[in-house]
Amino acid sequence: MYYRIFRYIVLIAVLLFLGQACEDEDPSVNSSRLRLKLTDAASVAMKEFYVDISEISVFLVDTAMHEGEWYTLEFSGKTYDVLTLRNGKMIQLVDQYVPAGKELQQIKLKFGNDNRMVVITDSIKTIPLSIHPDLEDGLVIDAVSMEMRLNTISNMVIDLNASLSVLTTEEGDYWLYPVARAFPEVYGGKLKGYVAPLDANPYVKVIQDTDTFFTFPEREKLGDQMLMFQFIGLKEGEWEVHFVPDPQTNFRDTVIIAAIEEGKPFDISPKPVRLKRIAEE
Repeated sequence: MYYRIFRYIVLIAVLLFLGQACEDEDPSVNSSRLRLKLTDAASVAMKEFYVDISEISVFLVDTAMHEGEWYTLEFSGKTYDVLTLRNGKMIQLVDQYVPAGKELQQIKLKFGNDNRMVVITDSIKTIPLSIHPDLEDGLVIDAVSMEMRLNTISNMVIDLNASLSVLTTEEGDYWLYPVARAFPEVYGGKLKGYVAPLDANPYVKVIQDTDTFFTFPEREKLGDQMLMFQFIGLKEGEWEVHFVPDPQTNFRDTVIIAAIEEGKPFDISPKPVRLKRIAEE
């Protein structure tokens, strides 16, 4: 009888041990799932802009203890043409579990050596970009804080501003020095609109205080006679929306005001905004 009781005790102990071992190996236990995405604020001067990201880390803070720690994410490295990621398009960089109950406050990007831009002047030219000495240890981006909640998928967006991310020297050197922001995907408001005619070949920029973002509108469907543009993660308040046509097309610049509200989309009216020729009254 005592032997039978002993066997039951041993069996229960083994099952408890195996259960604990499974929990230790399961990354989802006591974790939050982080999805990190990349998007772009375009550049007027560039046709292509390739950024070689080699490593990504996030700084997670225990707000109760006021202590933080860097976590290197599972990312093998890749080169991205960020100018293809405009008008609301994104690409997922990371999807993994991180400790729950912490607050994501910063993101660090380290860069490889395959950075370059393609510009159009009198001809198409590819220019290699060296990593600025200040970025040898990586670029730290202060993020709009996001709580990593237990058993929850949290999406964070890195918005790289291509137009401000290259430095030039008097000697003719070109340095990669990205200007970027990071925010939860649900942060701020969205602005969407359409512009015509196609032969105006415009770009669109939005301005609020010291923030300026660019994009090139594009057709949503083949055959469309208007171009769509979209901005995400905009702070609340009034934004100037500038429609700037190609100077050689002889169309007028146009400016409208958009009132952005947190968590709400703003669709510009009319659809489309139709630019007028300079000769038109």
